[in-house]
Amino acid sequence: MNRYEGFVGKVLDGRYKILELVGMGGMACVLKAQDLVMNRIVAIKILNDEYNGNQQAEARFIDESKAVAMLSNKNIVNVFDVAIYPDIKYIVMEYLDGITLREYLDNKGAISWKEACIYILQILRALEHAHSKGIIHRDIKPQNVMLMKNGDIKVTDFGIAKLPNSVSDNKDEKAIGTVYYISPEQACGKETDYYSDLYSVGVMFYEAVTGTLPFTAETPMEVAMMQVNDDPVHPRDIVLDVPVGVSQIILKAMEKSPSDRFQSAHTMAKAIEWVLRNPDVIFAMNPNAAEESAGKSSIVSIDMIATAEIEPYGDEEIADSLGKKTSGKSNANGGAGKKASPNANGKSAQKKKKKRKKVSRSMFPIIAGVAIPFFIVTLILAIMLVTPVLESIFSQGDDSVEITYPDLTGKLYTDTLANELRNGKYGAKFVVGEIIYDSRDDIENNMIIATEPAGGHISKLSSGGQLEFDSITVNRSKKVIIPNVMGMPKTSVTMILKNLELACVFEEVSNSENPYYHNGQVTGTFPPEGSETKVGDTVTVYVCSKTSTTNTAKLPDLFGMTELEAIKFAKTYSGYEVAVEYLEVIDGNNTVLSQSINAGTISPKGTIVTITIGIPPTGLPNFIGFTPEEAQAMLIAAAPDKPVQLYTRYFTANIANKAYIEAARDQYGDNMIMFIDTLLRLGCTSTDVYDGASTVFYQSVPADTPITAEMVGIDLIVIQYTSDVIGPDVSGDPSENSGVVDESGNTEGGLWG
Repeated sequence: MNRYEGFVGKVLDGRYKILELVGMGGMACVLKAQDLVMNRIVAIKILNDEYNGNQQAEARFIDESKAVAMLSNKNIVNVFDVAIYPDIKYIVMEYLDGITLREYLDNKGAISWKEACIYILQILRALEHAHSKGIIHRDIKPQNVMLMKNGDIKVTDFGIAKLPNSVSDNKDEKAIGTVYYISPEQACGKETDYYSDLYSVGVMFYEAVTGTLPFTAETPMEVAMMQVNDDPVHPRDIVLDVPVGVSQIILKAMEKSPSDRFQSAHTMAKAIEWVLRNPDVIFAMNPNAAEESAGKSSIVSIDMIATAEIEPYGDEEIADSLGKKTSGKSNANGGAGKKASPNANGKSAQKKKKKRKKVSRSMFPIIAGVAIPFFIVTLILAIMLVTPVLESIFSQGDDSVEITYPDLTGKLYTDTLANELRNGKYGAKFVVGEIIYDSRDDIENNMIIATEPAGGHISKLSSGGQLEFDSITVNRSKKVIIPNVMGMPKTSVTMILKNLELACVFEEVSNSENPYYHNGQVTGTFPPEGSETKVGDTVTVYVCSKTSTTNTAKLPDLFGMTELEAIKFAKTYSGYEVAVEYLEVIDGNNTVLSQSINAGTISPKGTIVTITIGIPPTGLPNFIGFTPEEAQAMLIAAAPDKPVQLYTRYFTANIANKAYIEAARDQYGDNMIMFIDTLLRLGCTSTDVYDGASTVFYQSVPADTPITAEMVGIDLIVIQYTSDVIGPDVSGDPSENSGVVDESGNTEGGLWG
């Protein structure tokens, strides 16, 4: 027999009566017990004997009790008592009547995305509370999450939690957590933070919706390295009908860099609440993208910066989503009975009782001692005489009892009335053979028009104790309008139609006619939305059923996204292959300028979408052909952090000399002194008057020259042409006047020959 099984039936510390052994773990065992003082069922976690005296194990056990004792949240297991003795150490917690999420997932495999959202949301609320107290769990996994019968989640086992103000340490090799769920920083032995818990939640979320872990290998070390280096298979590649928003939440939580994950458990929870209410949402991965997309689509920030408009997903919504009833008020102490409160004044109360106690001199005790036995004998004789009479009455067969059928006309036929008929409220247990519907506008809807047999009919009770209405005729004249339920999940549609007193049947349809719907989404109804029908009628609900994954999802509008974000939306979330091109533009800010495939397009898997990223110029821009103002803007975009200045000089020239001026520019390149000297020799005049339309003709530093901190000033020359004769006119065939001034001022034929 296990040593702890021997505890069953004994009382620990004079207070906890051990009822049974619940489970054995590596370091501790758990016993179910009754708290005799508080009259409640509790769980007692006892450190195994072999770890008594082990400083690391004892410290871990004590830390767990400290961590949970600091917390008070409906989604975290409660601690009632802690005892640390040299020979035994135990924690008394609330007894959880449920199973671990690990057991549930092993039994169910993949669960619906909505159910997974409900469970993960509750885990995040637990972590939000723990993190607010400075506690990092560090071992979030399905084994440490309890699922109650009503769908509530309880986070347990804070054995390796990091407490506030604690010094970073590695208590033992197990302290990094479970390899399938640990964050990359934990796998590398680095400092852990709140983000580490969120990574583990992301892995659990992934497993819940896909039915598989993101990383598996033959050895734990290989899995740990995959956590650090590898990207998981996209959830939608495993389960087609996972909404894009859910996939985004999972993958953001599982980002390798902590700074790329959710800012907090609160923001991740808000994102889940949003997708629960808006399953078709496509999140923007940063607030700026959401602002830029405002008014264009349903894109919202995944970080939920503005959360005031998001109502918390309440207990009733959670229960409805899981198809469960909300529980009543729970005992705050977790017990089944009333709390026994000790008498703070016990001694004085006993003294008062002693003072009130008097010696009785009455004859009543003597009389009672004689009368009571006489009364008991008389009662026994009376029962013996009456019993045969009662037996003769109740021995008659049921078929001798006559029952009058109740008159139900004018009553409303409801579930309550049906239950009352079955439970015998009307003199016998009545069953209904058939409900017949009639339509009359002069009486209330659901009112009983007639019954067969009619009220007042007398019949003998059957041997089974039941009577039957062959039929009940009910009025069904109320009309309702079929609502628009397209895009909703089946469970929501069932509830909506039920509230309208309509029945529904589901019919699966292929996705060929409705390519924009996910598996399980409603694509239409018959009668169609807007149609009028009677309550009680049956509505056929068409549900999308996709049979293959050969197509991508809809391609989002990528304009304004960063390269990384655009690739995530197009490849990771939509299934496209992505090619990237870069285009230098004046106002390039490393975001998408265009995409080769229009937003909203669904294509065969493997289709390549080319995105063009606008980047600032990498070198000095080519200012020629731009106005001085445009040139200044180009320089700021190209070198925002470097002290480069533009110096502009304006010249007026005879348009007849334009070809010679262009030849001079090509001749002298960056020798601005020689170029200006040539302009003056051609009769150009310097001016301070700028017409506002002329453009840069010459720049002293060639385009594409790398911009450095040493590059202080760049000279620009703007030439304004006029038809007026200014200076010497050397018009004619430039080939006949091709000579230009050399550096000494001499010419070789041509222009000055």
